[in-house]
Amino acid sequence: MTLIPKKIQEFQKTHVMNGTIAVAHGGETVYANGFGIADYLTNQLCTKDTQFFIASITKQFTAAALLHVLWHKDPSVESLKAALHSPLINYLPANDFMWSGSIPEWAEKVSLHHLLTHTSGIPTTSFQKDESTVIPPAEVIKTLKDKPLLFEQGTKYQYSYAGYFLLSEIIARLAGKSLSQYLNDHFFKPLEMHNTFMPETGTCRTMKASGDYPNLARGYTCFENSLPTETKTYGRNALLCGAGGLISNVTDLLKWNENLYGNKVFPGEVTELMLSEHVQIDSEDAPSYYCYGIIKIKHTNGDVFKHDGGMAGFISTLQYRPCDKLSVVALANFNIYYCQKFSQAFDEEYKRFSHIKNQTDLNKVVDQAMEERFPGFLAIKKSHELMQLKDLITLDT
Repeated sequence: MTLIPKKIQEFQKTHVMNGTIAVAHGGETVYANGFGIADYLTNQLCTKDTQFFIASITKQFTAAALLHVLWHKDPSVESLKAALHSPLINYLPANDFMWSGSIPEWAEKVSLHHLLTHTSGIPTTSFQKDESTVIPPAEVIKTLKDKPLLFEQGTKYQYSYAGYFLLSEIIARLAGKSLSQYLNDHFFKPLEMHNTFMPETGTCRTMKASGDYPNLARGYTCFENSLPTETKTYGRNALLCGAGGLISNVTDLLKWNENLYGNKVFPGEVTELMLSEHVQIDSEDAPSYYCYGIIKIKHTNGDVFKHDGGMAGFISTLQYRPCDKLSVVALANFNIYYCQKFSQAFDEEYKRFSHIKNQTDLNKVVDQAMEERFPGFLAIKKSHELMQLKDLITLDT
């Protein structure tokens, strides 16, 4: 297990990093270290205790909560599968206030399974204009329900924020409590994940201003004249919810991996269902499948379960290789892809080269165009590769 820490240390000598990385083998932590600054206003360093928004890593917790509540209502795999393949109208009926008086036609076709696997076809729009505007969940649903499906449910994989937003509301109906409270009661407290929670109001900025979250990192998107720039618009916690609203640290996420893959969260048959290869997805590197809230990647030296996360100011990855019980987690508070000048340029370049259909070729052309527009961009991008950990967990260790 020495190659991973060595690779991290070698990378850190030549790259600026902001975040925390931890590695566990067989349930024992073999590496945990912080790099860079968690909060430039106070010069607080990143440590293994620093908390970060983990963005879309949240989705596996939402999926687990749904499976957990359904299983405890009727503990049989057959009943669980039947529930997952039932239409949304069974869980958000026509008279539910979320529909504001009119239910979309697709609520009778799209199932929980479709939401979990990003195969629903429900369109995703931008829910948030700024940090100050409070948008009730029913208003979010209004932006979705009157639009036709992008494709027939179950026929295509397309990553969807909207699906996991809906799942947050469905879990609340099934459990009689918010997703945040359910996760706390059934996962975080019992597993002693004391640094993990899902805030339901405010933003990262208001949380930091309150002084109640001293270990929470601020999020940064750019460096201007060698100075870090805090993200201009954080996501509102009420809208991030089950799609990307969890806060955690590396220690807790290593605990989660140990418990999930060790069948301590569910009985083995439920874990197996969660980790099944439900739908194949495109990948540049290896055959990949979307399970429930987790991606499975087929590697020659051991399959890997993982999920990455990205949002304004934060980037993250959580990975597990079952063959040798290897866990890797990286959480960072610097994400260039939400820098306004970069994101606008990316949109322009992807549009300009939209005739290139192969995603790998398209990415290479766009990267080169970005380097021409912003000399040094590729070096900045290189500094993000460690936080993605694309190859660390696949090393022959």
